[in-house]
Amino acid sequence: MNHLKSLYTAGSKSALTLSLIPFLILSGCQKAPDVAQQKAAQPTPTPKPEPQAHVFVDEAMLAKPYAVIGGTVQNVGKERLEKLSVQVELRRRADSGVETREVKVDPADLEPGAQGKFSLKVLSEEWSGSRVVGVKRGAGAEEVAFKSMPGAKRPPERMKDNIIIVKTPSKKKSGGDDFINTPDNPYSVP
Repeated sequence: MNHLKSLYTAGSKSALTLSLIPFLILSGCQKAPDVAQQKAAQPTPTPKPEPQAHVFVDEAMLAKPYAVIGGTVQNVGKERLEKLSVQVELRRRADSGVETREVKVDPADLEPGAQGKFSLKVLSEEWSGSRVVGVKRGAGAEEVAFKSMPGAKRPPERMKDNIIIVKTPSKKKSGGDDFINTPDNPYSVP
C-alpha cells in the first residue's frame, strides 16, 4: 500500500512539473522591450537656465508685533534687469495655507553687477514662515532665473539690563552653642 502511495505522489509531482514546462518556454519566447523605445518614451530633461540673479534672503527680523522679511537681489547676468520684483510665499499659522506676495526691489532697475534690496513687513502672529519662490521683471512680469542663497543673519536678541538684587537672610551669630545634644546637655527624644 505504501508503494502505491509513493508512486501516486511521484506521479502527481512529475505531472505538475510537465504542465509548468510549456508556460516557462512560452514566457521565455516573448520579446523584451526595446531599450531605444524606452529611452525615446522618456522625456529629455531640459537643462536649467543660467541664473540671471542671486537672491540673498535675510533671516526674518522681529520688530514686535511685526516680522520684517527682506534681502538683496544681485544682477549676475549680462543684461540690465528692469522693474524687478520678488515673489515671497508666506505660510499661515492657523491652517498652514500659503499666500504669495509680490515685493518691489529698490532700485527697480539693476545694471549687471548691481544690487537692490526688498523688504516686506507682516504680522508675526499670522505667519509662521516664508520663502522666495520667484523673481519677475518688466511690465509683462517675465520670470527671471535666479538662485536663492542665505543672506544676513538675525542679530542676537538683547537682554534688558535689569539688575535684580536678592537679599539673603543673615546668619544668626552663635555663641558656641551650636550643638543641642552634647554630653553636658543630653537631649532625649520622646
